[in-house]
Amino acid sequence: MMERTCSWIVKATKGTWIGGPMERHLWVRGVSTDTRKLEVNQLYIPLVGERFDGHAFLDQAIQQGAVVVLWQKDHPLPDEKRVPIILVDDTLKALQRLAVAYRLETSIPMIAVTGSNGKTTTKDLLASVLAVKYEVHKTEGNLNNHIGVPLTLLSMSEQAEVAVIEMGMNHRGEIALLSSMAQPDFAVITNIGESHIEFLGSREGIAEAKCEVIEGLQAQGTLIYDGDEPLLRSLLQNDDHSQFPVGWGEENEESAIQIESLGLKGFRFQSRTFGTSFQLPLLGRHNVKNALFAMVVARKLGLTEEEIVKGLAQVQLSGNRLEVCQAINGMEIINDSYNASPTSMRAALDLLAEVEPTKEKWALLGDIFEIGDEEEIYHRQLGEYAINKKLDRLYTMGERGKWISDQAKKVEKNPNCHIHHFDTLEEAIKELKEEGNSNVLLLVKASRAVQLDQAVRILSEGA
Repeated sequence: MMERTCSWIVKATKGTWIGGPMERHLWVRGVSTDTRKLEVNQLYIPLVGERFDGHAFLDQAIQQGAVVVLWQKDHPLPDEKRVPIILVDDTLKALQRLAVAYRLETSIPMIAVTGSNGKTTTKDLLASVLAVKYEVHKTEGNLNNHIGVPLTLLSMSEQAEVAVIEMGMNHRGEIALLSSMAQPDFAVITNIGESHIEFLGSREGIAEAKCEVIEGLQAQGTLIYDGDEPLLRSLLQNDDHSQFPVGWGEENEESAIQIESLGLKGFRFQSRTFGTSFQLPLLGRHNVKNALFAMVVARKLGLTEEEIVKGLAQVQLSGNRLEVCQAINGMEIINDSYNASPTSMRAALDLLAEVEPTKEKWALLGDIFEIGDEEEIYHRQLGEYAINKKLDRLYTMGERGKWISDQAKKVEKNPNCHIHHFDTLEEAIKELKEEGNSNVLLLVKASRAVQLDQAVRILSEGA
């Protein structure tokens, strides 16, 4: 993590020093915006939000070991100055300036990953492959916004040899800001879906927002993107960066061939350009494409095909993303409850239909948020899509999830298909506990706020 003097921090944040002259030479190790996670000798940065104000937690920060704090000028100074204070116009902007200053002092390759779906999985794939050869720093959890990205940059060790930075957004201009902070050498755009269409108006608007990643991309940087998406090809046709489209089509620079499903053990496939055979221990055919992004970056950073094979074979994803677990009653569960969009929901249903052909296929689906005025249409389309996958049982949760089951009931012609909507999570857990068995494979998927991960936890661990 960042280790710098107070004097360096003052210069980086364009702040005003309030403290003794000798204290300017004090070394600070890392930053924190959360007193619950703050460590000894760190800089405390009190952020201000609509429903919180970090300045109110100064005493806790000092008790936890903060040795210097940023302070926003529009807040009264504390009566007792127990640690040095750096006065700034805006603590959030100061945090971002600090991250940029630290980034500029590093010369390691920086990889930005954005897209509607698959950002975190692609980040994990990149980190796994590159770790075969390099010391890798990557985004942890969901720290991918205007606060998370600078914190990720500032937590980077001086020993790191490559960094993989995930970038998320809700509105226009956000990816441009994040990219300008990280100034990546490589930018990956995984795909264009429907997530955040509520704020961006159309898939075209989403594509334009994702393409903002090129605004911070180094002049000699490389852009790797979903070459199967016409919107991206159109928007990027006049960009001067080196471009490397990947995807299913042969017109791409790299694609996968000889794709073989290994059931719940993932996929085996070959590189069209190199002929190398890979085994990917991840569910979902779409993750083969995500692996292509990692392969391309790895090759450009000097990894051999053998090293890439090793890295892909040992990948482990962040939690609740197509994880396979077993319920206490013997039912197998594909837990994809981390998040959802119409695109990823369809992909998960495709997966459910493809694997374990001898088992009954059940799905528990819930609300998808931030997909705009046409959200009812999207949910109803998913109801029809699920029925076309010939599920044995379709369960739904949430106000929007009911559209899925309602539409499924309208189009279902098989009287043996069981379709049911739950009003509460407790009802869903009770029925799945009682009805599930070792002959069932259950898919669980919805937006994170629906909290279907709790159902998975109780079914698999008991309660």
